[in-house]
Amino acid sequence: MKVSLFGATGKTGKYLIEEGLRRGMDITVFARPGTSFENPDVRVVRGELTDIRLLREAVRGSHAVLSALGPTSIPHPKDLPITRATEAIVSAMKQEEVRRLVAVSTGTAVDPGDGSDWKIRAPAWLIRVAMSSAYRDIVGLARFMRTSQLEWTMVRVGFLNDHPASRRLNVGLYGHTRHSMSVSRAEVAAFMFDQVSSTEFVHKAPGISSGKLR
Repeated sequence: MKVSLFGATGKTGKYLIEEGLRRGMDITVFARPGTSFENPDVRVVRGELTDIRLLREAVRGSHAVLSALGPTSIPHPKDLPITRATEAIVSAMKQEEVRRLVAVSTGTAVDPGDGSDWKIRAPAWLIRVAMSSAYRDIVGLARFMRTSQLEWTMVRVGFLNDHPASRRLNVGLYGHTRHSMSVSRAEVAAFMFDQVSSTEFVHKAPGISSGKLR
């Protein structure tokens, strides 16, 4: 099975690549020209996230696209770079007839089915006030994905860490599933790859967190 990864040169990307290779996937990583990323076990396509020709090359023949793109710098640019990059990726996917998209998001992007959960609402409010550009980009990405006409899944996460994967994972909408505030990148990677061949969360935005709470 062929999978294309975006945002795989970041902190979560390491775990995505390891998880995909462990599952025997044929992986293509899209990397920006200025990155020093090298991995002999994956195919690498280098280019800007606005270059449709190279984006099409990266997704061509893939069964699914996984994206770990997200805000990484402070201050976050005001021109919605994550949303615009995802728009370009989706355009390339449609042209190459690739339908499955699994992307990382956060609780800041509220789902219509969410209930009330202060552990999510409080950080989201702080991001909206203190990091308005990042907030607008996170929300913009979610809005665009919902109208993309692809088979999308948004994997919403809280605070990410590098802990080993736990044996249990909380999965479900915020306010209806009892969530902890963090999740390991290894758990995120495993959950995202689980969605490649699953339809359970198509057109859904589950929150995931470490350790089942009682």
